[in-house]
Amino acid sequence: MIERVYLKEYVTFEEVELEFSEVEMEFSKGLIVFTGPSGAGKSVLMRGILSIFGYFDVNAKISEAVVDNDINLEEYGIENDEVIIFKQIKKNKNRYFINNQAVSKKIVRTIADTFIDYLSLREIKEFESENIIKVLDEMIKEKDYYVKLLEYKNLFKKYNLIKNELKNLKEKEKNAIERMEFLKYELNKIETINPKEGEFEELMKIKKDLSRIEKIKEKAAETERIFDFENSVYEFLDMIEEDSEFFSNAMNELRIAIDKANEKAEYLQTIDIEEILNRLSDLQELIRRFGSLEESLRYYNEKKKELEKLENLTFEKENLEKELKEITSKLNEIAVYLHEERKKAAKRFEEKLNLYLSKLYMPDAKVKLELVDEFFESGKNRAEIVVNDIDINTISTGEFNRLRVALLASKLEYDDEEKTLFLDEIDANLSGEESMSVANVLKYLSQKYQIFAISHQPQLASKADKHFLVTKDKNKSFVKELSNKERIEEIARIIGGKEKSQKALEYAKELLRGENV
Repeated sequence: MIERVYLKEYVTFEEVELEFSEVEMEFSKGLIVFTGPSGAGKSVLMRGILSIFGYFDVNAKISEAVVDNDINLEEYGIENDEVIIFKQIKKNKNRYFINNQAVSKKIVRTIADTFIDYLSLREIKEFESENIIKVLDEMIKEKDYYVKLLEYKNLFKKYNLIKNELKNLKEKEKNAIERMEFLKYELNKIETINPKEGEFEELMKIKKDLSRIEKIKEKAAETERIFDFENSVYEFLDMIEEDSEFFSNAMNELRIAIDKANEKAEYLQTIDIEEILNRLSDLQELIRRFGSLEESLRYYNEKKKELEKLENLTFEKENLEKELKEITSKLNEIAVYLHEERKKAAKRFEEKLNLYLSKLYMPDAKVKLELVDEFFESGKNRAEIVVNDIDINTISTGEFNRLRVALLASKLEYDDEEKTLFLDEIDANLSGEESMSVANVLKYLSQKYQIFAISHQPQLASKADKHFLVTKDKNKSFVKELSNKERIEEIARIIGGKEKSQKALEYAKELLRGENV
């Protein structure tokens, strides 16, 4: 729950400091109402409070809120503390902090969403099928149901993956023939040349050796003349009494080198130089295209695998279709089970909703739950709430707001989490009797939840645990908590305008005493 709010230099407010915590109000629960003349800045102030939690852009120089909620901040990489302090500072850009640790606006909003519900004017989101089904699921307490629901959601993820894979496969299949022809053409070009790793370098060396073959033979012949003096060397070494082994070894190695050179020359003479040049030309074509023979071979292997995959498309598609059929069957089975359980919950929810609607002087509503052919993330259900068989988009604003209050009251009974609700003129366009019914329901809910509400009606103001007045003077806005006497004056103003009659003052006192309810 929000215990304290501080705003500095915010639009027309120079400074705002609001305390919501009271000893008798456990965890700051209760009904907190803001009233004041039109244009004073009530909605602006609510937006300012909500901006601290990432719902709107920050326009205050400094904004801060102290929150007492059981939230595990470590999940978001923030140290836990007894209280949570949200803070924003606006200089050149907005900076967000939680417990003095810099965070992103997204993190601020994600954490705030765990304990804040904001109902703006004519917000239809809570009546969307997905949210109604979520309420029904929260009403069902059987463990087996949630095991089945989790199984369905996991299967649904797999179902979507296979569907997308099958869709891509079918798209590939359409273009497979043309693609296969292209791949075969590409592979054939490389296969025709049939390159080997290191082949180009080897052939370049042979080409170089071929250009030197005559010189090698000539030098080998000249070198062989050294053997004519071999005996003279042995005689000389013997004469000076030196060991001749080193000379003998050297001459043997020289003979081997000359023999190798002659053998290589004979081999090179058998090679067709034109064939070598043509082969080099083919290899150079691949090198120009791919950068190296190794890259051409890598490309070849990749395209060969792609061709094999395309050739196996039919087999792969049949396997996926079989798997999808099995998953679809299982999803249908679980979806029917979920539908039957939700039908029971929908009946209970409808009874609870109509109980509140009767208190709010509204006709009964129907919670319609339909089993459809399409798979959704949580089943095959589509849900809607209908009042008098009329689409809720077409009912009056007053009826719409009372329906929202009834929906809110009904679903919060099944929600164990601590919540703070922000309601912007939820009692607008209502008669006095209707306004009082809304005020009574919100007062009942405030025993469990913290509720911030803007109102132009005396009934809701009279039920407030804390009543704040927002005023404006010379383009500057102010907010203050009202004493009991000041509340009588403000409620009388709401009833009778600036000229507060004695009758309006008496009626304001009656409202605060709980009379005229």
